[in-house]
Amino acid sequence: MERVIDIDELWRIAARKLRAPSPRPQDLYVEALRALTSSLESAGRYDAAALRLLQREIFARIVADLNLEGDLASYPEIASVPVRRPLLVAGFGRTGSTLLHNLLALDPNARAPLLWELWTPSPPPRPENRDSDPRIAVAQHRLDRFTEADPLIRQIHPMAARAPDECHWMMRLSGLTPMLYQVPEYWDWMKRLTDSELRDLYSHYRLQVRHLQLFVRAEHWVSKSTTHLHFMPILFDVFPDACIVRLHRDPRHAVPSLCSLVSGYRRLFSPHVDYREVGATVLDMFIDHMARSMNAPSGKAQQIIDVRFSELVADPLATVQRIYAAFGYPYSADFEQRMVRHLESERTVARPRHVYAPEQFGLSRSEIVERSAEYLTWAHARCGDLLEAGTGA
Repeated sequence: MERVIDIDELWRIAARKLRAPSPRPQDLYVEALRALTSSLESAGRYDAAALRLLQREIFARIVADLNLEGDLASYPEIASVPVRRPLLVAGFGRTGSTLLHNLLALDPNARAPLLWELWTPSPPPRPENRDSDPRIAVAQHRLDRFTEADPLIRQIHPMAARAPDECHWMMRLSGLTPMLYQVPEYWDWMKRLTDSELRDLYSHYRLQVRHLQLFVRAEHWVSKSTTHLHFMPILFDVFPDACIVRLHRDPRHAVPSLCSLVSGYRRLFSPHVDYREVGATVLDMFIDHMARSMNAPSGKAQQIIDVRFSELVADPLATVQRIYAAFGYPYSADFEQRMVRHLESERTVARPRHVYAPEQFGLSRSEIVERSAEYLTWAHARCGDLLEAGTGA
């Protein structure tokens, strides 16, 4: 198949457009883009029109990276912005992370990144125009495209331009990528990264956290992303004082529910979705991420708390109180009232029932349980039995 996406040419075009002084680097990020492109261009997955659309997505990533380099040159003080005791929610998809993150972001002492900031972080946001920045409208337009492609996406997974969202949108290496696109070879490439390479990529994420907090900051950063699980082996090397909330849910629900959401995302780029590949990739990602989580440094146990989805949904306030008590973050009456009002407003929102089954994605409940056996035993010792009664194997 003739090459459609040329990383070298895209980098040259972006550099000319932005008048970037530095030439295209030969680094791990460029290697990642090449691995992604190679997988995207595998015969039969995407037609020429879809590849042109995907090329625009990759070009936007390159532009964002070059813009960040420009900001670092203009504001060298970014490198010294403090990132103290970040609170990181590390849960696989569909484990309640959006609910918890939205609550944690209501703390006046917390700095959570908003979706528009994550999609277009340069130049660094400023407090005086954080509610009127023109980038908000750009983000809204992109969200409207999501809705046009599949109206259920934003109903299953609420998103808003001015709301907190997942940090994987701005990461150089993101677990979202093999979900958004049919790129199993790229997922295999991600799994082979060494600790040193993971540390290099995650250190760049820390730099991006500093960047977003240059003018808008608080006492602690609060983030949620499935991708934090991928970096778990080296997470504390990069954020030594991080406080981690790991979320857990019966994988017979979490895995097929995420498969359903992923399928909607994939329809943004192609009407032809390989549902069996979605199932295989998402389940493999779940098993891999749980293995990384189980191998987190034992010496950091006091900086990790494990929360079951059922407990979070049953009593969100009690869950947040337990997290704050465990980590020693100040818990105020103002914070609690903000959460109460948020939860009350959410109860008035009517959302369609999310219907899914593992068989839609070439999976079975028994296979999911069998492949998750080690994790289920491990999780049981930390937060109780995850397998819900009444759900067949």
